[in-house]
Amino acid sequence: MVTADKRKGKVVLFTSEDDSLTHFQWHDREKNEVVIDLIVINDAYLEKIEKCTTGRVYILRFTSSDKKMFFWMQEPKEENDADLIKKFNEAVGAEIPKKGASGNASAPAPGAQAPAAGSNAANSANAGMHSAQVQQILQQFLESQAAQGARAAPVPLGAVLTTDALQGLLTDETACAEMMALLPDGHKSTEDLREVLGSPQLQQSMHSLSQAIHSDQLPTLFSSLGLNPSAISQAAPGSDALEILCKTMEANSKKDEPKGPEGPSSGSA
Repeated sequence: MVTADKRKGKVVLFTSEDDSLTHFQWHDREKNEVVIDLIVINDAYLEKIEKCTTGRVYILRFTSSDKKMFFWMQEPKEENDADLIKKFNEAVGAEIPKKGASGNASAPAPGAQAPAAGSNAANSANAGMHSAQVQQILQQFLESQAAQGARAAPVPLGAVLTTDALQGLLTDETACAEMMALLPDGHKSTEDLREVLGSPQLQQSMHSLSQAIHSDQLPTLFSSLGLNPSAISQAAPGSDALEILCKTMEANSKKDEPKGPEGPSSGSA
């Protein structure tokens, strides 16, 4: 059961100029501050909860995780609701599952996160709901907000792999050999590699990868790279996702390094 947050809110979806990542934000309009700030890749989408009769309620779902967030539409008129939701979903670009593909798409799960945009018309649909359940939902919400507040601004991949840094790899013979092996046949020269490292296509790919790194898809990314996803949960609270990935890759690389020959043992023969 989810009850309404009475604050006046606003949902904003935008690509930040600072980190080139797509942000989903919920603003408290009364205090003029950002309360929720999520990095979303093409896996988030909004859909209406048709069974709710106490307000126009929408649920934000993710195709890569079970996260759910609820929002009460505050626009006075509902004529433009469908168009607004369509524009939002098209902008994010998620492949929305068909109805019935994974159970009842409209039924909220017990204990789901409920950071809702308030509406005076939206009240509890079940007055007999146990206070323990209410406390559980509120606790989850507060914990999620505390985690958001402790997290520093995300570092995009392009801030680390700058054009100068990528071009600098051309002086490393080992790195060049490894990268050229990934190029298509007939395009394995140093000049071809230089062109790829400076191409807009590579920048776009790094942008997409940054989105995945700072989204709920990070554990999936770890698994696809052969890394242990437990490193994510073991990291210090507020750690940057890119830093966790780099440190894990570095530790994994050191494990695979061949050990040097052992020296002569000491002691008497």
